[in-house]
Amino acid sequence: MNNPSPRSHLYRLLGVLLIGLLAFLGIRALATPANWDYDNWHRADAVDDVAALPLIYGGNESCQACHEEVIDDMAEYEHRTLSCESCHGPFADHIKDGEKFADAVVDESQWQCLNCHGELISRPKDFTQFTKELVEKVRRHQELKPEDPCVECHAPHDPRA
Repeated sequence: MNNPSPRSHLYRLLGVLLIGLLAFLGIRALATPANWDYDNWHRADAVDDVAALPLIYGGNESCQACHEEVIDDMAEYEHRTLSCESCHGPFADHIKDGEKFADAVVDESQWQCLNCHGELISRPKDFTQFTKELVEKVRRHQELKPEDPCVECHAPHDPRA
């Protein structure tokens, strides 16, 4: 009868680990795209693929061609860091092939403002939030109904006005 070596369990473990390592390397080789850039850790063609996608969100630079005066004015206001599309919807819903085909969205509901200014504990302390304390402190807020838009009293581009 063959007596197993006192280290045979280690040889089996080493064999299982070696098979696992070879399986991992084989699957990785099959799953990794040919143009994978290991220096920058991304697929090299990804940037070109994203650039070829149709424009949906254009950023404020896209709006500036037609709304330069508004963009310049916004630089002075609290909402200067917001993208126009944060409130007015995707660029692609307004402009196609450089031509306006629909009006930009102007949502005047409270939700539009409360989307950012609703009371959230995760907001910075100096970030203006519509809190219970604010309602109690400001008389006109006490009389608000849910359907009353914030823009009745606050200018959306300059809400402190």
